[in-house]
Amino acid sequence: MRLLVLSDSHGSTERMSLAARLARPDAILHLGDFIGDARTLHRQIPNVVFYMVKGNCDFNASGESEQLIKAEGVLIYMAHGHNHNVKNGLTAFSYRAQEVGADIGLYGHTHNAMIQHANGIWLMNPGQMERHDDMRKATYGVITIESDNIRMEIVNL
Repeated sequence: MRLLVLSDSHGSTERMSLAARLARPDAILHLGDFIGDARTLHRQIPNVVFYMVKGNCDFNASGESEQLIKAEGVLIYMAHGHNHNVKNGLTAFSYRAQEVGADIGLYGHTHNAMIQHANGIWLMNPGQMERHDDMRKATYGVITIESDNIRMEIVNL
């Protein structure tokens, strides 16, 4: 199973669409800021399974702020990260992922792409879909799950 992980799209639906065409995922996971972008993309490619959570910029949007999903037997915890203060470290987020029994914890909010393994859990921030004047590039994450093998990567768009 191939999962496309997006976050912090902030209106960049064209970049999300391009990432989906390049990644050719079985499912798309959007980690908030703007959840409406994920809904727009889902209307464009309705045959792909979508999971999404709200971020700090999704003030009046409907939806959950966290979600636990299962893909090929792997438990994945999704949250934007602002409720776990991820800009000041991953301790609270990592504890929450452990608490719900996740194998993988996915978060956004910081706009900084990263992958790390901590306390038996894989953590990923796919970065951001929008590009800023500070030269940070648009990035997304890809998770491939085959049997007991989990492969994670950050892709520059």
